[in-house]
Parts: sequence; C-alpha cells; structure tokens
Amino acid sequence: MGLVEIEILERRYTLQSDRPPEHVKAVAAYVDEQLRAVAGGKSDAVRRDHAILAALNIASELFLVREQRAGVIDETDRGLAAMQALLDRDLAIPTGNTGSVPR
Repeated sequence: MGLVEIEILERRYTLQSDRPPEHVKAVAAYVDEQLRAVAGGKSDAVRRDHAILAALNIASELFLVREQRAGVIDETDRGLAAMQALLDRDLAIPTGNTGSVPR
C-alpha cells in the first residue's frame, strides 16, 4: 500500500491505496472533472447537491459499463458454444467406424 497525493476542487488529499498512483490520480481527476461539470465549472460553486449529482453520473456510467460487459460476455459465450458445436460435428467419428486409424 502506498500513499498518493491528489487534488479535488483545489483541496489536497493524501490517500492510502493498493492501486498504482497513476490510477488513483486519474480517478481523482475524473471526479474533479465531474464535480466541476455539474457546478458549471466553478470549484467554489460545488455544493452537496452537486456532489450527489456527480456521484449519480459516475454510478450511471459504471452501471452502463457493467451492462455492456455482461452483453459482451453473453455474446462471446454464444459464439464459443456455436464454434464448439461446429467442431463437435466436424470432428465426430462417423458411425460404423471401427476406430482404427489408417497408417
């Protein structure tokens, strides 16, 4: 675990995190950006309602990404099942075959 200094709305914070410092700083910058966006770009105008709106926006993005990820996983699973069925069909030993391999 390492300490990482970040800045959100001109306030500095020191966080302890298992994540790489670059990740923590990128997340902090994103939160700062979202807070400023809902407050009209002014850091001194951010109020509790703005923080809640920013949190809702970020959570909404997270939910959308999770839904997309689930869709990709489902689509991949269907594709793999179809390929497996084709392989099973094409590699099946024909009926009546004695199982010996010609040499």
